[in-house]
Amino acid sequence: MKKIIAALLCITLTVCGIAAAETTQKEDYIVVTVNGAFNIRGNTPVGYRLVHKEDMESANLATFLSEDPEKPYFDLVISFLEEYAGVERLNDLTEVEMKELVDDDPTLSSKIEIVETEYGTKVMILRSNNSLDDFVCFVTIYKGYEVALNLFPGESGEPLTEEQIAWAMQFLSDLDFVPVNTDQK
Repeated sequence: MKKIIAALLCITLTVCGIAAAETTQKEDYIVVTVNGAFNIRGNTPVGYRLVHKEDMESANLATFLSEDPEKPYFDLVISFLEEYAGVERLNDLTEVEMKELVDDDPTLSSKIEIVETEYGTKVMILRSNNSLDDFVCFVTIYKGYEVALNLFPGESGEPLTEEQIAWAMQFLSDLDFVPVNTDQK
């Protein structure tokens, strides 16, 4: 009798585990290879999908849209900056040098917030200063490449919330930057 109950319990737990696994929303894993120098890897946020990925000579672009058109969308743009070729990370620059990175863009506010991720990477957060174009730009540097995440409001045009900005910062923070010669899949 104990063997029958144990077998039924085992079957029940197996069926429940399979059902739970099928209802869990699967996150897509993304890899962006940047000019053979390094890979950026991570999970596509739940409810989002990669809709455009372009590897150009001067930059890499990945655009992500939410299944909910009211939620923000974002671009991940990676481009090499000759003047920062010897810079490993944004952390290696002074605040003045960081500000010079974005001084040429009149659409961004002059107030730059510099934050540090839980992994110790510095990121500049810049907000648009144009009331017609609400967006937030997150910028860091890795091995001479500017890595920018541009966050835009959803279709409703409602201004971005602090929660959405924190969510985007967490996504950027969770990406792995892996030199190609040590990339292990």
